[in-house]
Amino acid sequence: MRQPTSIPRFVSVIALLLGCYDLVRGFMHTILLKYSATNIAVLDLTTSTARDQLQLLGAFGIANLETGIAMILVALFARPIALAMLGAIPVVYLIGYYAIKFNSESAPPSNANWGGAPPLVVYLAISLATFLAALIVMRSSRRHDITT
Repeated sequence: MRQPTSIPRFVSVIALLLGCYDLVRGFMHTILLKYSATNIAVLDLTTSTARDQLQLLGAFGIANLETGIAMILVALFARPIALAMLGAIPVVYLIGYYAIKFNSESAPPSNANWGGAPPLVVYLAISLATFLAALIVMRSSRRHDITT
């Protein structure tokens, strides 16, 4: 009977760090909402949609706080789920990116800078790289276990 392959500890470490980063993002999008909107996203808050823009950015921040806490808890108590989340996060963002792009085609182009996008790309790359590295380590360990 095949023994279950153990998930490398670095999965929990990276999930914990990404959870902490999500808390920072949540803090920026909620507590420092107006600063983030004007200085990082560079949104135009002089229009009649300013309140809507802030509400949407703030709602995103609340979700960041929630996912940050969830990732930290998963990292600490459920390494298999942490691994699954590290694989799911980039997929979910990719689906969301194309859904937003598709649904906003008829809207005028954005003048926002979206300064938080480059760190988000790094976040997604770290998630994907960690997920793939863990799978490689697990497969390598399984092969080693079978030959010994």
